[in-house]
Amino acid sequence: MKQFNNSIMRGASGALGDELVFRQRAGKTVISKPAAWRPDNPTEDQADVRNRFQLASRYAKIVLSNAALKAAYKKAADPGVSAFNKAIADYFTPPVIREADAANYSGSPGSTIRIHATDDFQVQSVYVTITNAAGNVAEEGQAVPVPGEKDIWLYTATASNADPTGGMVKVQVNDLPGNATVQELAL
Repeated sequence: MKQFNNSIMRGASGALGDELVFRQRAGKTVISKPAAWRPDNPTEDQADVRNRFQLASRYAKIVLSNAALKAAYKKAADPGVSAFNKAIADYFTPPVIREADAANYSGSPGSTIRIHATDDFQVQSVYVTITNAAGNVAEEGQAVPVPGEKDIWLYTATASNADPTGGMVKVQVNDLPGNATVQELAL
């Protein structure tokens, strides 16, 4: 039963014996059972998940030690979600390449490749590698965000690629924790 204006439990935190734990989340008191630790041997998958959470926790602690980054994560978090929890979620969520469009790439300097990339927090960088039909790298470099367009990046060719037909474009999108997503397109 939901209660309002319960002055006895408002602001409570801590444990009541071994039966209940009181926590404050988003200005509300949450009552739950205490966490149970089982002294069993973890499987390989469980050990892997625990290791990944440990790395995510380290990343979140680095975020909290940087005031500007902490404020940015807090601003991006939903109500009731801490900057720490948002950083943990970001660590586990790689960026997404929504679209990579090489229709305007002709192989000549100045032609472009358009990338629509998103992340649950922030795309850090977009790197483009163009190979010719023989599989040799024709050029590579960073794409730049398009001013005024959310999540759109543009790579402008700087080198001449005499015959781009049969070549490939590899797009790699990285987020702040270091997750990477790669997509390849045929020219």
